[in-house]
Amino acid sequence: MTLADMASQGRLERLNPHREEANALLRTAARRLEDAANPTIHAETRLEQAYTAILTCALAALRAEGYRPSRGSGRHIRTLETLRFTLMLEEKRIDYYQTLRSMRNQGLYEGGMDVSQAQAEEAIQEAVWLLRKTKAWLKSQHQETV
Repeated sequence: MTLADMASQGRLERLNPHREEANALLRTAARRLEDAANPTIHAETRLEQAYTAILTCALAALRAEGYRPSRGSGRHIRTLETLRFTLMLEEKRIDYYQTLRSMRNQGLYEGGMDVSQAQAEEAIQEAVWLLRKTKAWLKSQHQETV
């Protein structure tokens, strides 16, 4: 499957890439990581901020390729799935991001989650790695973006 296949299935919408949008998304991801790095914030919130940074990196790469998730339920799932086609990430890493999404949803929709400091730190480190990878990918694949 490719991004074009996902678009033909109605899972993505094709749009013109927009340089400033991708850059703004990267700045948003960096701000989320700044918040996540604050050790005085509860681990649950730190994990949520790290997850948001990861999702935002995925969206920046997707927008640089000229797509966005179509409207409707499952937008976060689809956005994270596209990382296998944009940044060529392995399934195991995307599965971890989906686990973070599920944890975040549990906290948001079911009234809380039990997150350890270690889980929050792991999510933050992963988000830092993905932000660096996304910036490097954009620089090599979409020089006009960064």
